[in-house]
Amino acid sequence: MEVQQVLEDRLPMPGPTTTVIGSHVAIDGDVVIDGDVMLIGRINGSLKCKRFVLDREGELEGILVADTVAIWGIVDAEIYSPVIELHAGCSVEGAAYHEHFILDRQAYFEGKSRRYADPKSMAPI
Repeated sequence: MEVQQVLEDRLPMPGPTTTVIGSHVAIDGDVVIDGDVMLIGRINGSLKCKRFVLDREGELEGILVADTVAIWGIVDAEIYSPVIELHAGCSVEGAAYHEHFILDRQAYFEGKSRRYADPKSMAPI
């Protein structure tokens, strides 16, 4: 029996208004970006943005607040987003507050998952 894969395996290409934080960048502190973010580098702190994509090389530790979240890399954080996608190969520890939580069979998640109608309103940032 063939199982249909639900999540796209390829990372999306950044759009013209996407802020790309490259592998050569490490940020300690709080970041607010009024737009989309693709993180290939590392953030230790909090990030608030519209759409968030974490590359396979990317790392985030702290708090994440976004409209949508797609993770391929390493996260140790509290995530507040209506839609959270954990893709194959990712490693996520922490808490996920969401409306929709999509977990690939080959993704790693250790923590708590809670469904809320408006998870972003619960964020401490």
